[in-house]
Amino acid sequence: MQWQSTIDEFLKFLETERSSSVNTVLAYRNDLGQFTEYLAQSAPSDGDWAGINQDSIVSYVDALTQRGYTKSTIARKIAALKTLFHWLNQRGIMHDDPTLRLKSPRVDKRTPRLLTQEEVNNLMDATSTVSQPRSSRDRALLEVVYSTGMRVSEAINLRLSDLDMDSNQIRCTGRGNRQRKAPLLPRAAEALRDYLNNARVELMGNVATDYVFLNPQGTKLTRQAVWLMTRQYAKAAGIEGDVTPHTLRHSRAAHMLGEGEDVRRVQEWLGHANLATTQMYQPRNANNTSKVQNESRELEIAPTTTLQQQQP
Repeated sequence: MQWQSTIDEFLKFLETERSSSVNTVLAYRNDLGQFTEYLAQSAPSDGDWAGINQDSIVSYVDALTQRGYTKSTIARKIAALKTLFHWLNQRGIMHDDPTLRLKSPRVDKRTPRLLTQEEVNNLMDATSTVSQPRSSRDRALLEVVYSTGMRVSEAINLRLSDLDMDSNQIRCTGRGNRQRKAPLLPRAAEALRDYLNNARVELMGNVATDYVFLNPQGTKLTRQAVWLMTRQYAKAAGIEGDVTPHTLRHSRAAHMLGEGEDVRRVQEWLGHANLATTQMYQPRNANNTSKVQNESRELEIAPTTTLQQQQP
């Protein structure tokens, strides 16, 4: 079908020319795949892009609404369509862009879910509820994620060469392959050293790998496994609400700014492309960053793979 083959070409463009992350490409694949499934049902004998017009797009959006998708999800799917059709127009595959006048539903912005420092401490301590070597690995991983504010995709792709334990710094490779260095808190550095010297050696076994965080098979952890472990430890710590690895990133940003850290240094450490993203975490009262604690919204798309099937 021409629709799918063209989308495959578009996804390749995102990977090679835009240097989009694996997670970004996967999100586009899922959203656009759903769109082609809709097209196949509404026009099963027609795989030509020229047959797609504004009415086709509006009907698809109406179908999403009827199926109960949230405004934020519909807005994301529309954004994917706009990017695709802009690319089709640039390539000369379509002469008109049917999404040009398409408006996305208005999505209210909410403050990200934040943990208090006490909740962060309790989350870390909850790693002692499991046996070794997992306890040591999970403590080190969560401490590093919180300390550096790195994304979960960055954490699972860390290699030994990214660690500078002499200066307690970690090199992170973020979106668009942009690299930055982030400092480790003393307790994070201590937890990481303990893991590297003991638990990692046991997990690695006879497998030769330079990935930092390993599963029992000696290979790198998956995003799904890290999401699952974070939620398990949050439950064990008695922390209410949905707590994910990205919650630690949000919380670290807010805590650093609440302690008076320079906003541009925080932007650099977290790898935010825009300063406005970092400024979102600046508390109105620097002495009380927990006022927004009960406001929650997960800003990173959760993996769609069934978490229970992942072995952390």
